[in-house]
Parts: sequence; C-alpha cells; structure tokens
Amino acid sequence: MELTQDQIELRDLVRAFLAENLPPDEIRRRANGEGEANSQLPEKLAELGLDEGFCSAEAPFSVVELALVAVEFGAALMPEPLLERLACSGPFARLMPAAERAGYLAFLAGVPAGIAPAECCELKLDGKARSVSGEARWCFGGLGAGRLLGVASLRGEARVVAADVTAAGCSVSELPSLDLLAPMRGYSFAKVPCFALSEEASQLFLDLVELLKAAEAYGVARRAMEMTTEYVKTREQFGVPVGGFQAIQHKLADCHALVESLGSLVRFAAWSVQHSPSQRSLTARAVMSYAAEVVPAVCEAAIQCHGGIGFTWEYDLHLYLRRAKVIQAAFPESDERAGELIARAARAAEAQ
Repeated sequence: MELTQDQIELRDLVRAFLAENLPPDEIRRRANGEGEANSQLPEKLAELGLDEGFCSAEAPFSVVELALVAVEFGAALMPEPLLERLACSGPFARLMPAAERAGYLAFLAGVPAGIAPAECCELKLDGKARSVSGEARWCFGGLGAGRLLGVASLRGEARVVAADVTAAGCSVSELPSLDLLAPMRGYSFAKVPCFALSEEASQLFLDLVELLKAAEAYGVARRAMEMTTEYVKTREQFGVPVGGFQAIQHKLADCHALVESLGSLVRFAAWSVQHSPSQRSLTARAVMSYAAEVVPAVCEAAIQCHGGIGFTWEYDLHLYLRRAKVIQAAFPESDERAGELIARAARAAEAQ
C-alpha cells in the first residue's frame, strides 16, 4: 500500500516532533527512574493537531494514519500511554456500530483508558452485562487511566468491556515491568460498573489493538536496525569498519528483509481494518503473529552486531528489546492462536 502525500507529511511531522521532544537523553532519564510522566507531552501533541485529527467529530484521520503514528511512537519508545488513549476513542469509535457509539463514548467520559490484552484477562460479566468481576493481570497504558478495556466472558462468549477503574470494587496493584519506560499495573474487579461492547464491536477493537501493537513493534525494529546500521559504519576492527565483514552484512541483510516485510504487512493490515471488514481479522492476527516472532529476533541480532557495547546497561538497545518482549508477551503464539489464524484465513478465502 502506497502512502499518500498527506500521510507522508503526517509521519514526518510526528517523527520530527518526537525527535525534538523525546531525545535519547530524555528516554534514558525516564528508564533510569529519574523523572515522572511528562504531562506537557500530551498537551504538545494536542497542539500539533493529533487530538483534533483523530478524536474530533469531523476528524480526518483514520486507522491508517493511527498506525503510522503507532510506528513512530514505537521508534521513539514513547513512555506515555498516548497510543492507548487514541486507540480507545478516535477511529475506533467511528468504525463501531452507530447504535452503541454514543453509549460507549459517554461511558468513557473523555478520560484516558488502558488496554488489557485478552491473554491477561480473567473477567466475567454479570447476567445483564452491567458489571464485571475478576482480574486483569496487567495492561498497556494503565498509568493515569480512568477506564480499562479488557475481554470478559458472557454466557460463553468473549466480549470487550470498558470498566470504571475509579469505582468502588476496583483495586489496583503496582507491578514490576520489564519495559522500564512503561509502569505496569494489575486490576481486580468486584461487580464494577462497565460498558459491554457488542460482539461485532468487540472483534473490531481486538483487531485494532493487534494492528496498533504490531505497528508499534515495527517501529521498535526499524529503529533498532537504524541504530545498528549507523554503528557498523563507524566501529572499526582490524582497521576497517565492522560493517565490511560478511558475517555482519548477511545478518543485517536478513534483518532488513524481515523489517521491510513487516512494514508492508502493517500498512496492508491498517488498510484492511479501515476499509475491508472481510480481511480485517485475518490481517490483524497475521501482522501481530509475524511481529511477535520477528521484532524480538531483530532486536537481539542488533545487540549482537554491536558487540560488547550492545549488551551494556548504558547503551539503549536493551530498551528496545524490552519493549519488543512485552508486546510479544501480550500476544504469545499458541496452538489456539495459530488455529484461529488458520480459521480466519479459511473464512477470508470463502468470502472471496
């Protein structure tokens, strides 16, 4: 899928903004626990036009543009839960069935929301689907969230619910996080008020989350490759740049092919989620499965190509590997997920 000129300009604008406002020394400061959340960053992004572009009534940006932003957030190791905030409203609300859109947005009440991966949820709706009980072991974007979107069981069906984490009956626990830039939280619910999405809207939301997290992971892998390419051009051994050695060249060529193929799949999956309901679930699951396999491997190869410095705490590559591993943990490959992917491929083929 070719990007339009407007989409290229949006990507470049966000990239330049993040380079200025999230430089490596700021990321390192946050990773070392030397700073609190940057409250000015969401405000500056709003001034840049992202809120209006994604969340206003006449917003011009779609899922495709949101995926582009997710890529840049991944490459910059965005430490604030801004992707989750945009994912829970904006393009998703405009794509969901009109009959439940107003109720959903009213329940969100404009407050930030976190997202609990399905693998981390042990939730159950009451018979009338008005309250939820159980646990969400951890989530993306929990810091500062007033709502949590996760998967709950209702009479044997999986439904996405938005739960009010500020209500009585909800307890929050701080958890250690592999990703040093993203504090981890777990939630326990006891008959907490919630808004349950329909089966159609639930699947749409799950597809969107898989796409956006795969896009973020692609940004992580792309930046790891950029750092490695820059390094091997300047690091010398035996009087020549290490990038001249065939072992390094072959490893980087293999990683480049993986990253580029993932980027192509991210763009196609984003288009499918927005424009092709018959392919949406297939491409979203396919891109997440591929990202979960490829991105940690690319980050590990990047560390190896850096030699000794790549394994040090002071060098930033381990921060990218940590982000990749957390995304992989949220969408682990299993026989069940593989079976679902095959079933979705069969349904998409029948629809042709």
